[in-house]
Amino acid sequence: MKQLNMYLLMFLMFSLTAIAQGSNRLSEPDFKAANFAKAIEDRKLNGSVLRDFEVASEISCQFECISEERCLSYNFLPIHGKEISICQLSDSDRFISGVNFTKEDGAIYRGIQVTILRYFDGVCLSERNF
Repeated sequence: MKQLNMYLLMFLMFSLTAIAQGSNRLSEPDFKAANFAKAIEDRKLNGSVLRDFEVASEISCQFECISEERCLSYNFLPIHGKEISICQLSDSDRFISGVNFTKEDGAIYRGIQVTILRYFDGVCLSERNF
């Protein structure tokens, strides 16, 4: 899973680099680096759901979490006997809402840490989100 996170980060950075090729020093873009915590199986965070939707895989859920600025964690809920699962993006995490961190068979919970790299006049400034 650690290798999967590394590939996800490399893909994201490559995509952003390709988009930014034409930028100049006055309008340099921000870059996001995402690191997902180790999966916690058979647990989920209740409440604070930004949105939920069907996905084909957990990596699709991770991409959506990266795309949603307020996402701090997600629940991945496989549907028994089906090829789809439910992804729930949350603007909270198990540390903020520990009471709402409950057991659910088959569920997968992950938190995310995002670092936004900001550039100004060729100097990289780092801003860390949750």
